[in-house]
Amino acid sequence: MKIDHDYLKELLEAFEASDSPTTDIQKLEQQGFDRRENRFLFHLQILADQHLVERERGCGLGYKKGADGYMSWSIVPLRLTANGHEFLEAIRNSEVWGTIKSDFKDASIGTLWRVSKDLLEGYTKKKVTSLLGLDE
Repeated sequence: MKIDHDYLKELLEAFEASDSPTTDIQKLEQQGFDRRENRFLFHLQILADQHLVERERGCGLGYKKGADGYMSWSIVPLRLTANGHEFLEAIRNSEVWGTIKSDFKDASIGTLWRVSKDLLEGYTKKKVTSLLGLDE
């Protein structure tokens, strides 16, 4: 399955929109995400792989998959990590987002995370230089 950039961004935003430090599967469903969809599990797993989201206490995301493919979810507190907040900040930058969408369409989550950080840092340095009147 390929990463859907827009879906990934929407999922990160749903975590951030929580009115508490954590969210859970039920709250994510209330925001339009369906835990029964493969793309939901896929995107949640790759965010967890990069430690962008995690379970508040313990390990795992709260799901169990049986040999028959049936999946059940426990309602466990999930949180957006500091790295998750940084990643979301980076992809909210219109220049970063535009570059990712056009030049990194098929990139892995690790590449997206590294590139977005590097791009945001570059754009931020450029902006600070401009604000300080240090343009050459």
